[in-house]
Amino acid sequence: MKIIMQKLTISTLSQVVLDKNLDDSIKELDKKVFIIDKNVYKLYKNKLDDYIKESPKYLFDAKENNKTIEEVKKIFSFFLENNVTRETVIIGIGGGITTDITAFTASTFKRGCRLQLIPTTFLGMIDAAIGGKSALNFNGVKNSIGTFYPAEKVHIFSGFLKTLTEKDRKNGWTECLKVSLINDNGLYELLYDGNLIITPEIVQKAIQIKMMLCEKDLYDSNERRKLNLGHTFAHLIESASEYSISHGEAVAIGIRKAAEYSYNEKMISNNEFNKINELLDKYNLPYTVSNEIKKKIKKSGEELIFQDKKAGKRVRLVLFKGFQNIIVKEIYDYQKVIDLITS
Repeated sequence: MKIIMQKLTISTLSQVVLDKNLDDSIKELDKKVFIIDKNVYKLYKNKLDDYIKESPKYLFDAKENNKTIEEVKKIFSFFLENNVTRETVIIGIGGGITTDITAFTASTFKRGCRLQLIPTTFLGMIDAAIGGKSALNFNGVKNSIGTFYPAEKVHIFSGFLKTLTEKDRKNGWTECLKVSLINDNGLYELLYDGNLIITPEIVQKAIQIKMMLCEKDLYDSNERRKLNLGHTFAHLIESASEYSISHGEAVAIGIRKAAEYSYNEKMISNNEFNKINELLDKYNLPYTVSNEIKKKIKKSGEELIFQDKKAGKRVRLVLFKGFQNIIVKEIYDYQKVIDLITS
């Protein structure tokens, strides 16, 4: 993949570099430490060692259940052992779980260290590493602790996509489809006419759309909330499943439920409802959860939904007011959300 972005910024703080190789500027950094998904390191050891050299590395078991304060304590100890200062560049290499915990630890250690990210999954490249959010899970609640901390630089290297599992691909496609539905941005047509191959054009377009929203609203108080399409439903599903359902699977179901809610409220037509679902169908994304998860949501749904950081006293939903026309609406009847997922 040739360089297709030389300098994209998020609130003038983040630069995204897309290239056919990892950026050699990493080698030139004087003081750096790495947090790396241990499975990624195993797959790409020879290539990564060329960049890491003698720099300290922390191999992270990148599972959703490990995105916790307990793991953060271990990483902080690693930082102390290796004399990390505010001038040290902390570099996270891995998928969204890894970039989340790397950004959180970098943002909080010494009140903020330098940060660069190298996402290795499709989802990480177009979503998790873009926009400056970090997150941890706490007491079973998805992303309930976090900071806003854009990386200095995000390196996009398409070579990592070669070893993605089908599940990882679907996770990425979900987030890609999501941004294509937010407004008329040209991505929907690329995806609808595509053949399920991740192309440089798709990656670039998805990143640009997210970055434009984040530039307008870094702290998630207005326009950026549209990126939460499907997420209120998804976080409820993920928490109830104890993360056995992946983020992408949960968001795909959440987008369908947001469309269904919008249709039931006569906010979209039957044709618009079908058009949304047709795109999700094309990418073989799920419709619903198992009966076992539905039972858990029926039992604990109220508690989980009001632990969602976006809920407050009301439930905030991102809904369709038309095709590629998104609104954020606060509702009091949270039971409608639970009933949609468990129906």
